[in-house]
Amino acid sequence: MKLLLSLAFTLICFVSFGQKIEVSEEVLQSIKTDVWIPFMESYAELNPDKLKGVHSKDIIRIYLSRNEIKTGDPYLQNFAGFLDSSKERGDKVGIAFSILSTAIDQDETLAYQTGYYKFSSKRKDDSKMVVRGYGHFTVGLKKEDNKWKLWLDSDKRVDITDSEFLSQDIVYSLEN
Repeated sequence: MKLLLSLAFTLICFVSFGQKIEVSEEVLQSIKTDVWIPFMESYAELNPDKLKGVHSKDIIRIYLSRNEIKTGDPYLQNFAGFLDSSKERGDKVGIAFSILSTAIDQDETLAYQTGYYKFSSKRKDDSKMVVRGYGHFTVGLKKEDNKWKLWLDSDKRVDITDSEFLSQDIVYSLEN
């Protein structure tokens, strides 16, 4: 909770005092390397341990459509179970990310990102991966042992086109 309040205070200070902190390419690259690439790989490999590894142990997951919050290991076990279930069915899954905004604290230990994700899957009857939908996400990230981890995650489905998804300056996909 202290971390959530700290992030909220930091963001309020940005707005209130008109300060703008530039997010360096180095920070963006380290977030990509620590979080987004392994997240995408965990889907492609159906690897629940890799998926859990990009999350903080004290993760807060907000399900906006259900007005529900899950936390910690019970959430991570449930989320990782999705990959296990996909593997058991013989499915393939994929996810890509399009980053809309990034904010960071002065110490470069907390970050906040918004963006879109694109979820795809290949079921037994599909000849190739099929885009199943898009979502808008909001995440909080923090440095733990010098690596970025997700500690806050929320999303909701959105109706956008692939062109809108790809039109952002930062797009992460294993296909790129």
